[in-house]
Amino acid sequence: MSISFSRILPFVSVLTLFVYFLFDGMIIDPKRKIIWNIIVFGFLISDLLYRSITKGFKKEELNRYIGSGFGVFAFFASLLRDFIELKPIAGMNEEVSAIPKIREFLLLLVVLFSLVFLIQTILLEVGKASLEAQSNLSKSKNTLIQNAVLGFLMVLPILVAVNYFAIKRNYNFDMSAQGKFSLSNISKNILKKVDGDVTITAFYPRPLEADGPPNGDKMAAFALTRIRPDIEILLDQISAENPKITVQFINADVEIDLLKDFNQVANGNIFIRAKKEKSIGNVLPYAEERVFAKEPKDLEDLERKLVAAILNVTTPSKKVYFTSANGERYGAGFKALPNEQINRFVASLNFLNFKVSELGLPQGWPSKLPEDADLLVILGPTVPFSETAKAEIKNYLYNKNGKLLITMEPRGSEDFAWLLDSAGISFKKTMLVERDEKPGVIVAKKFPENKLTELIQKKDLGVLFPYSGYFVTKPKTASQESLKYESILETGYEVYSDENGNGKLDGTEKRDNQIVSIVLTKESLASDTSGKIILHSGTSWITDQFIAYVMNSQFSTVSVTGLFLDSIVGEIPPKKEEIQTITLTDNQKLVVWAIGVFLFPGLILSIGSYYVYIRRKKSLAEV
Repeated sequence: MSISFSRILPFVSVLTLFVYFLFDGMIIDPKRKIIWNIIVFGFLISDLLYRSITKGFKKEELNRYIGSGFGVFAFFASLLRDFIELKPIAGMNEEVSAIPKIREFLLLLVVLFSLVFLIQTILLEVGKASLEAQSNLSKSKNTLIQNAVLGFLMVLPILVAVNYFAIKRNYNFDMSAQGKFSLSNISKNILKKVDGDVTITAFYPRPLEADGPPNGDKMAAFALTRIRPDIEILLDQISAENPKITVQFINADVEIDLLKDFNQVANGNIFIRAKKEKSIGNVLPYAEERVFAKEPKDLEDLERKLVAAILNVTTPSKKVYFTSANGERYGAGFKALPNEQINRFVASLNFLNFKVSELGLPQGWPSKLPEDADLLVILGPTVPFSETAKAEIKNYLYNKNGKLLITMEPRGSEDFAWLLDSAGISFKKTMLVERDEKPGVIVAKKFPENKLTELIQKKDLGVLFPYSGYFVTKPKTASQESLKYESILETGYEVYSDENGNGKLDGTEKRDNQIVSIVLTKESLASDTSGKIILHSGTSWITDQFIAYVMNSQFSTVSVTGLFLDSIVGEIPPKKEEIQTITLTDNQKLVVWAIGVFLFPGLILSIGSYYVYIRRKKSLAEV
């Protein structure tokens, strides 16, 4: 029995360590995790305890104690790495601290010491078996070979099972400096909380299908095959974090029969879909977001965009009210003007699982805002709001932490000064001109750094923003209801304000950058649940006439989803490859040269000479 345990327990210890790495992430409950760690540690040191109790400490067993020490160190290094992991907090990014570097170093130690533990155990057992075989009879040797074969056949299913679960759980050791091939801790925590089935469909050609369509761009198709492996790794990581997220790849140029459920699809697109609670009318029964990735640079913030899209499509259905009592676009006054209506915008909200309702005089507005309002939308009011309506909107913003989307109408008489004054900003109705032959029509392409606009793709196309005014700063009005503003869209420096209305750049007019869209929040913003307003200086850009151009449609939906998006998503670090260049001085180069030419060879020679001297001295002593 003694021989049997001494043979089995070393492999039990090794198997325990790697089973711990495999299944540790599945145990989340703190109490169960403590019990799990105690059990793992007990099995891990079982061989060490058995040898210490039965044989005591012997010099011949020193290598086994050292090997067991490697395994124990790997176990505790893994525990320490998990312990120093910070929980994601909005406004604090652990990626800029020393914690990621420490965790990366600990991961390196875990990998190295685990492999050393495995290799040393195998070598010691093989050496011991070989030594015993030399003194055995032929029959015993045959029995030894048979036992070895049977042992291998017994271990093989275990290895296959471990490998299967490792693939299903997508375990990996990402040793890249920026964590290029693994999700950030923030993303993992967010994805684990996603409740509901999500399907991610990525449209990319396989390497052997890189020719693309007969008349297509061959180079573009080849570029997509180059980034497909990185996208596969990222999507596999996402699906491994939550079993409710499934991933599939389709080549849009070849597998045409699979495209019937997708609209306007091409390779380089990633569709994220989640089933809705209920289907409204002819609207599709799922919420959908689309992400683009066609070049290597698109991979830098792809993780952030995918996580944001997953959150958007899995957000529970929300109630949206459109005001219609003050000449807004949602009202009956624009039904005879098809181009001025907002049917496409409303349809996109229904598509994103928002339930839209009208809020006008028949619904009791402005006496009281419905209690189930998750979002209040005011699009292009032409008539000033009454004091009752102003009070109700302020109460919704300040006391109920409401969300508002507002678009201004330069041709109307409502300037929202009763909100803007407390933020130190005002609305100017003067027309903006980019090209003299098209007065009033501009393309705003400048997106200031903001967590909301970071998720917008193809920003260089800009937003077609016709017939709008712009915002200017002014001294803030003292008020208990103080607001702060952040710019989310600006014109760029190719636009001028046509002060005299003649459609030409003359007099004191000059081209300058103007603010056309802002976010208003309470000065003491505590969390994402606090009140927030997105306010645009024009309305025409969101109407049916212009919403289909350039980035208008995407900017309109981001203006809504951005109000509800958890700001922690903005803390997900981009996978940007930063190559640091180190320049050595002449003296430093001389030191490096001297170390390489003299110090290292001299050190090796000294150690070798000392070793030969000791061996020779020991041989002479034995003689």
